[in-house]
Amino acid sequence: MRLDRYLANSGVGTRSQVKELIRDGRVRVNGRIVTDPSFKVKENDVVECLNGRVEPPRHVYLVLFKPAGYVCDKVDDANVFDLIDHPRCRELHAAGRLDRDVEGLVILTTDGWFTHLLIDPKSLLEREYLVWVEGKIDDEMKKMVETGLTLNQERFAPAKIEEVEEGLVRLVLTEGKYHEVKRIITAIGLRYKRIVRTRFENITLENLVVGAYRHLSDEEVKTIVQIATKNRLRSRQLKGL
Repeated sequence: MRLDRYLANSGVGTRSQVKELIRDGRVRVNGRIVTDPSFKVKENDVVECLNGRVEPPRHVYLVLFKPAGYVCDKVDDANVFDLIDHPRCRELHAAGRLDRDVEGLVILTTDGWFTHLLIDPKSLLEREYLVWVEGKIDDEMKKMVETGLTLNQERFAPAKIEEVEEGLVRLVLTEGKYHEVKRIITAIGLRYKRIVRTRFENITLENLVVGAYRHLSDEEVKTIVQIATKNRLRSRQLKGL
């Protein structure tokens, strides 16, 4: 990794600020002053700035309350990264996308391994949605969802659905298939008007307003990794029986 990027990603300053520090001779790598911002820092190098050691950059984990009208891809159109004011924004990607018209919880990270773990169906992580609908849910509809639907020869895993109040249902899935919420709601004879993802396993929108984001705590990251790892292991054990 370039020295200027290493310092910026570690929170020393902006890219322009750290370049100035480097050129002023305020940065050492393994005890030697380095004045070239493009100097390549290796994994075990010791980097010091202003006589203090700079810890290696850590992965970034954010949760965003996505508004309607934004996409989760880095395109010229309105996208969720327009809402993020972070020095490593260009490195972030969405760990599980939401449609443009769907609101709610989106996880953004620099950690590809973490993303794979979250979106792998074998991890069986719960995604909870509030869905405003036209029509009334009945026991037969619940049974269809809870036993697992088959739509156009595609099988959907059993899910949980309940009526919160008239015109509002809560749907909890573990797969994250393409348009899964919309397809399930439509298949049981309801019409969705608004969809908000409120939870991704242990991660929630607590204390977030629409368009805002926060860093995930170390405990939140640790917990969801433990749950996903345990579920994947159980899945492999069951297949071995």
